[in-house]
Amino acid sequence: MLNAYHMNREKMLQMLHAFDKELDRPMTIVITGASALIIRGCIIRVSKDIDVLQASDDLESGHVKKIIQKLATKFALDNEWINNRAKMIFEDLPGYKPDLIPVDGTFKHLKPYIISLADSVITKFAHFTNIRQWDKSDIATAKFGEQDFKDIRKKLDILYMQNPERSLRIELAFKSVKPEFIKTAEGYRYSNSTEVAEYALKRYGIVLEESTKKQIDEDVLNMVLSYEKAIVDIDYRALEELLRTKKPEC
Repeated sequence: MLNAYHMNREKMLQMLHAFDKELDRPMTIVITGASALIIRGCIIRVSKDIDVLQASDDLESGHVKKIIQKLATKFALDNEWINNRAKMIFEDLPGYKPDLIPVDGTFKHLKPYIISLADSVITKFAHFTNIRQWDKSDIATAKFGEQDFKDIRKKLDILYMQNPERSLRIELAFKSVKPEFIKTAEGYRYSNSTEVAEYALKRYGIVLEESTKKQIDEDVLNMVLSYEKAIVDIDYRALEELLRTKKPEC
């Protein structure tokens, strides 16, 4: 039995269908946050609300708001059981366009989409000054395939061209909960300092001295370091250099 005001995957789908039946014209919504992960089946938990990133109609006024409140009363849910507070993400990612996946179901007017797993990572960690513990837990719990990792890398690389600091911070947050993301370009685990040095040079133009490479290998051999941690240290070094040379905002 669900706690009051909370929805699991089945309840969320039920509410989307109930919402659809109340509409009298087409409406598109893009679902994000934990809601997207729950609906996709990537995580199993409940949530108070369905997070909408974008909607073709305003959820906070007019006929749509009345439908939301009507369904809240009918199904004993919070009055904001579906809301668009998640649109604030565009303050951190202006112009961001996530990949959209249609929600399975028979809908007449409503066209609901969820964002991709890669976009869930980007959007959950974009506000890097205030990453919530449950956001980390959601991403840590979700299962990622090799294609998901490739999609995340591609999106991070694109974001890096626009906003290097935010891209690096998102990547570091992701690596902290999914260390299996840290692989060579060929898709293998790092196995020596030469590969670490190649990563540093190719990605950031950082040259590792032979003495540094030797120390990394020794530290791994003595189990005081892992090659994955060495890669993260390179990322932090690049971030620190980026912040050091960053021009102050006017």
